[in-house]
Amino acid sequence: MKKAMLALIIIILSSVSLSGCGDADMEGIVLKTTENYVQVATELSPDEYEEIKDKPAGQIQDEDVLGDTYRGLINLTYDNPEKFSKGDEVDIWIDGDIRESYPSGATAKKISLKK
Repeated sequence: MKKAMLALIIIILSSVSLSGCGDADMEGIVLKTTENYVQVATELSPDEYEEIKDKPAGQIQDEDVLGDTYRGLINLTYDNPEKFSKGDEVDIWIDGDIRESYPSGATAKKISLKK
């Protein structure tokens, strides 16, 4: 009986610890960080980023709104936005729904630098 209970506990703990190890929900390039969020462009290649990297994030957003280009901007609420810098390529796991606004908004469960 004790062995069966121990096996059950191990299975449950393994399941819980592996639940956050799946594929990222999205990836992107950091455009801006504040004390509350990280703004990421999900539709921007590293080469395209090199062309616009000196533009302020507000100008990039304005170009998106005006329809000149689409970069898939999203503001991600995150516990430690200061860990990231403009230009970082990141993988993102979302916690909950993505808010329909522009830029989109969501809470990030996890953000990690791409390897």
